[in-house]
This record gives sequence, C-alpha cells and structure tokens, in this order.
Amino acid sequence: MSRSAGFAFFDVDGTLLPRTSAEKILARALLRRETPGRFRILPFLLEAVRLLPRGATVARKANKAYLKGATADEVRAWGERLFSERIALLLDDWGAALVSEERERGRRIVLLTGMPDLLLEPFARRFEADAAIGTALETDRAGRLTGRRAGPHPYGPAKREIARSFAAEHGAELGDCSAYGDHASDAVLLGEVGEPHAVDPDRGLERIARRHGWSIHRRS
Repeated sequence: MSRSAGFAFFDVDGTLLPRTSAEKILARALLRRETPGRFRILPFLLEAVRLLPRGATVARKANKAYLKGATADEVRAWGERLFSERIALLLDDWGAALVSEERERGRRIVLLTGMPDLLLEPFARRFEADAAIGTALETDRAGRLTGRRAGPHPYGPAKREIARSFAAEHGAELGDCSAYGDHASDAVLLGEVGEPHAVDPDRGLERIARRHGWSIHRRS
C-alpha cells in the first residue's frame, strides 16, 4: 500500500454506533440476565477502586473485570448474539457512508475502540474493516478471563500511541491518516492526524474541534 494513502481510524461507540456503546448493551443484558453469564459486580468494584486514581471515566471505561470467569468464546458468542438482535438495528447508513468515503479515497479502514476486542468482530465484518483494535483481555491457564487487560486500553493518549504504532508498522504516519471520534478524549488522536473529524461530538470535543477548525459531522 502506498504511503500517501494512509489509514482512516474510526472510533465505534458513539461514532459508528450512535448514542450508546456495545459494552453498555452487554452490561445491561448481563445484569438483567437477558443473556447467558452474569455481570461480576465485586470484581468490577474492586477494579474500579484500583483505577480510580486515574479518574472516574477511566475507572469505568477501562474496567473489564465484570467479565471475570467467562471464557473468551462465551463473550464472543454474547457479542455476536447482541449484535444480531440489537446492535445491528442501531447502526445507520450515515456512519457507513463515512467509512465508504474513506475507502473510496484509497484509505484502509481501522476500527480503534476501547471495547473488548472480543465484541469487535461483528463490527469489523459489518464495516469491512481492514483491521480492528480493541482492548485485549487476559486469560488464565484454563482459558477463563481474569478480569484484567492483556494490553493497553485504547483511550486518550493510549489511543494515539496505538494508532501511531499501527501506522508506522504499515509504512504510514499519522499525518497521512484521518480519524473519527465523538468524545473529548478522542481529541488526543484527532490532533495528530492529517484529517481530524468530530462525529456527533460531546461538548468538550466540539469546543476543541471549533477551536482548531476540524471537520464536524452531525447525524441531524
């Protein structure tokens, strides 16, 4: 692939998936016993306390301990079921059009999101992504999730570093790339790419986007 084509990095929750997140949908389904398995409340609370010094948002979003004890295949199956029954109905042609426009320009599509990578596979198929990067989860020798992460959580500066490393590995620089996000935390990555796009931005990201003259997209 030519260096000039670059990549288009897309956030998923709130960007391609409007107004909600796949993890919220999964967590509610587990809490309400609408899907096999259950939300592990105590591990989640303990991990939240551990992460709290990094901020309440990180303590919530980087916290995957609610899945402790499940197998990777179980979580994958839950994600596939919820995608088929609920999430796919929420996806719209508007988000798909953004992806198509970038592909037509010769860019390869990368989904870059904080959700567990086990939930990301149906999104990658739906948007025909060339790569999909989420939060990798640690498993024990028995193949069960420990509740800990096996890699960085793509959020804020970590999302930028992941994108930078990925681009460099494939012969590009972030200046050759575009990126799409909806949350103020995405501004760290958006500020590094050649073409930043704020999609249905929250107030924080909208202020930053207007200050820097970034493209702003709204569904309505």
